[in-house]
Amino acid sequence: MTLPAPPTIATLPFRLKFRQLVLLDALGASQSLRKAAAQTHLTQPAASRAMAELESAFGVQLFERSHSGMAPTVYGNALIQHARRVLFDVQQAHAEIQALRSGSQGVVRLGSLLPPATGLLPKAVGEIKKRLPHLRISLEQLPQKPLVDRVREGSLDIALCRHITDRDDTAGLEQSVLFDEDYVLVAGRSHRFARSRSVKLAELIDDPWILPHGSGPFHAHVQALFLGRVGCMPANVVESSTPLAANLQLVEQYGFLNFMQKTVAQRYAQRRQLSILPITLSNPLGPHVIAVRANMGASPAVRTVLEALRDAAAAELPENQQALQALRA
Repeated sequence: MTLPAPPTIATLPFRLKFRQLVLLDALGASQSLRKAAAQTHLTQPAASRAMAELESAFGVQLFERSHSGMAPTVYGNALIQHARRVLFDVQQAHAEIQALRSGSQGVVRLGSLLPPATGLLPKAVGEIKKRLPHLRISLEQLPQKPLVDRVREGSLDIALCRHITDRDDTAGLEQSVLFDEDYVLVAGRSHRFARSRSVKLAELIDDPWILPHGSGPFHAHVQALFLGRVGCMPANVVESSTPLAANLQLVEQYGFLNFMQKTVAQRYAQRRQLSILPITLSNPLGPHVIAVRANMGASPAVRTVLEALRDAAAAELPENQQALQALRA
């Protein structure tokens, strides 16, 4: 059998058809043109024509034809293996696209302030990974300003931060309220008021305190509380913006008092590391929000994580839902 010279590598892809590879796979398995044609939903003449086109495209004989069937030549065996790899890759591509469409695969880069990172975020991520183990999630804990900047520049997909009020910072971002909370006063488990149902701030004025630095709005809020209820500030004070671990050690081991966000304090109280005293402080910093880039069309994976975060917030903080609905409105 004389075959024309094969086409160049540049023109070969334009001569190949996907159905030829499907037929080649079936013919390699059955070695019967009739059976292969039936499996690929072709008539036998159409199958013969497709195989002839394939042999012409490569310029070699792919099968030896005989009364007992069609046996692949050395060229046929080689091409069958390549065809099967192509078909497998296409199947994998289809599966990956469907996974991406459903949000079960992909990469989501998420940054968070400390309070969401202590409870809500692990709950959401844990639930997602139980359902979607191949979804990749990158987590970072950052201060407010870097969170906002990195979402805007695109190096984070989602930020869990405080409500953004500065007009320049909100440009290009969308934010939705996730949860709001008060601050509570915490002490070591051996503190004299650790099990009290009632305590006045004046009774604690001589205790050692961890207070926020004087440069931020939270310091002014705490100062107004002391001046309004006691008429003076504590004298034994450490001003701290250090990581939570350092403040916890001062509370647990050295008897310091500290205002802590409620969700964080509850976590450590459940672990029997501290006690929550019956004094609360309203939140001057605004609610926690989800911030994403505006008008970017979130991927299915990002939408999956956003849904899980909202579900976790509803489950963790049901008492906030009425207030949050008002905030969202």
